[in-house]
Amino acid sequence: MAEYRVAILGGNSHISKGLIDNFTKSNDVVLYIFSRHAGIMRDFLTTLGKVESDKLKIYDGYDNFTNQEYDLVINCVGVGTLYQHGGHYEKYFTVLEEYDNLVINYLLKNPQTLYVSFSSGVIYGNEFKNPAGGDSVNCLPVNNLGEKEAYMIARLNAEAKHRMFKNLNIIDLRVFAYFSRFIDLTDGYFITELINSIKEKKVFKVTPDDFLRDYLHPDDLYQVIQKLSKSNDVFDICSAAPVKKTEILEMCRDEFGLQYEMDESLDYKTATGIKNVYYSTWDRAKQLLGYKPQLTSLAGIKKELYLMLK
Repeated sequence: MAEYRVAILGGNSHISKGLIDNFTKSNDVVLYIFSRHAGIMRDFLTTLGKVESDKLKIYDGYDNFTNQEYDLVINCVGVGTLYQHGGHYEKYFTVLEEYDNLVINYLLKNPQTLYVSFSSGVIYGNEFKNPAGGDSVNCLPVNNLGEKEAYMIARLNAEAKHRMFKNLNIIDLRVFAYFSRFIDLTDGYFITELINSIKEKKVFKVTPDDFLRDYLHPDDLYQVIQKLSKSNDVFDICSAAPVKKTEILEMCRDEFGLQYEMDESLDYKTATGIKNVYYSTWDRAKQLLGYKPQLTSLAGIKKELYLMLK
């Protein structure tokens, strides 16, 4: 059986680490990992019990990207969270464009390759009062664009560009939220602050308002990747069911001893706006790919927290 050659760009990102963990379990895959910090990636692979080999290659930077032949290229490059990019919202455009164009230029010379680009549920807009669906519309404040529109517009631009390259195999996967044991606990998300509170045995203070979000598990994302075939398309990818904030808090209290209290004075700042209902009901991935998520958001979070904390 011919080996399947997979390139992952942005190897040190949260989402790529779950993919790497899964891909390295296959004997039929040759994995090419590209990162600006190869040393950090080597350290991560050590935690998985993996080392570089003929089937697992690590590159420091992207100079050698175009020198290989790939069946699949997965672009996980990003600028990180609000804390990581330090308020440089322009990087949402410049960084995304740089690496997206790198792959597209490669595809123009290697049209047989499938390119998977990670998009986001934010493409539907910053205000989520209802879940996204096949008929959802994004209304942009064109005369009042601000920082919270930056990431949304950058992703919208990338998706639009990809659809125009109709003869290239480019698939955008929209992920709404994602959680694994490989998350960076300095990211400043709700879930990372919750974990830090458990680890430090301190009271976790949260706003009293509830939310309903979808957290995709790495195994279900890997399932989607395996089901993809060459085409030019886009899919919303979600778990088996979204979860309420109160359900996460109660589960963490019962399973991991979390102490929490509601605080109305808290004021959270996010890069893309507050989303109290953040998931999709557009089941095109099920219809066309046969995608059937195995884990609900709550079950996925619980599974990964046990691996992380226990």
